[in-house]
Amino acid sequence: MSDPVIVVTGATGFLGRELVHHLLATEPTTRLALLVRGRDEAQAKARGAEVLRDRLSGEALAAAERRVEIVRADLERDNLGLDPATYAGLAGRATGIIHGAASVSFSLPLEQARAINVEGTSRVLDLARAAECSFDYIGTAYVAGDRSGTALETELDIGQPFHNTYEQTKLESEKLVRARAGEQRVTIYRPSIIVGDSRTGRTSSFKVLYWPLKIFARGFRWAPGRPDAVMDVVPSDFVVQAVCHLRKQTGPSGQAYHLCAGPERAATLEQLSTAASQFFGCKPAVFVKPGLFVRARPFIDRFTFGRLKRILTTGRVYTPYLSLQLWFDTSHTRAALAGTDIAAPGVEAFFLNQLRFARDTDFGKKLAHPDA
Repeated sequence: MSDPVIVVTGATGFLGRELVHHLLATEPTTRLALLVRGRDEAQAKARGAEVLRDRLSGEALAAAERRVEIVRADLERDNLGLDPATYAGLAGRATGIIHGAASVSFSLPLEQARAINVEGTSRVLDLARAAECSFDYIGTAYVAGDRSGTALETELDIGQPFHNTYEQTKLESEKLVRARAGEQRVTIYRPSIIVGDSRTGRTSSFKVLYWPLKIFARGFRWAPGRPDAVMDVVPSDFVVQAVCHLRKQTGPSGQAYHLCAGPERAATLEQLSTAASQFFGCKPAVFVKPGLFVRARPFIDRFTFGRLKRILTTGRVYTPYLSLQLWFDTSHTRAALAGTDIAAPGVEAFFLNQLRFARDTDFGKKLAHPDA
C-alpha cells in the first residue's frame, strides 16, 4: 500500500478502540495503520479485525476495512519487529503517530514495565522521527505519583514517589517524549481515571473506579479510603474528542494537556459511593483507613468467598487511589479547547450511565469482547 496513514498503537485496548472508531467516523478520508501484537501474522490480523467488528457490520464494516490496515508489530523488539522494507514503507507513508500502547498493570516488575512503556515508546518515537511526522503520546495524569495538592500541566518530575511501576514507567516514558520536543513535533496527553462513554456508559475496561463499585454491588460496605478523596473521573468520549482536536492544533512541541475533570469538576469518593449505594440499593459505605483494610486482609481472606473474595483480592492495587488529595490543573487544556463543545463533564452528567452499564454487563462478564 502507498496511501498516507495515521499510525495508531494500542488500538486493541479500551481507549484505543474508541480512538479508532472516532477517527473513522469523523475523518472520512483518513486511513489508519494499526500496529498490533500477535504471535504470528494471522493472530495480529485477527486481533486488529476484531477492533472493527466490535462496533461495525455490513457495508460499514467493509468500508472501514478498506481504510484500515493491520501491521503485525512488537514494541519490545528493534524496529518494532518489522523487516526493513516494511519499516521504511511505513515511515514513508505516516503523516502522524498516536501512541497509546502500554502495559497498564500496576503490579508488573519494574524492568518488565520499562521494556514495554519506556523502551517501546522510544522505538515508536524513532519511527515518528524517520517519518518526520507528529507524535501524539497518551500518558497519564498519575505521573504525579504519591503527592498532594495541585499538579500542573507544566510539571513532571519533582522527586515524587510512586504508588506502582505503572506510574513510574509512564513518567520515564514521558521524559523521553519531552526530550525529543526540540527535534520532533510531540504532544502529550494525560488523562485521569477514564470510564465509559458519557452517554451509554460503554466500556470494555473495568479497573480502578469500577473496583469499589463492585464492592458496593456485592454488598460489601467497608471502603478502604477517605470520603474526601479526590476522584478525577472523565468519560472516554471526552478524552478521544480532545486528543483528536488537540493533535491538529499548533501549540508548542512538548506541550502536555491534562485531560481531566480538574479542580472544578472532580468528585469525591463519598459522592460516588453515595450514588453507587443508592443505585445498587445497598447501605452507604463505611470508610476505613487503607492501613486498617490491609490489616484486615487475613479476616477478609478467611471469611469471604467466591466473586466477592476475588474482587477484594485483585482490587488491592487500586486502594491508593481512594485516598488521594491530588488535583490536576487543566488551564492549558481549557484554553486550547475554548470555542469548541469539548469539555470534561461533571460526574452528575454521566455517572449513572456508568453504573447502569456496569450492572447490565455484570462488570464486563456479559460483554462479548471485554478487555479486562
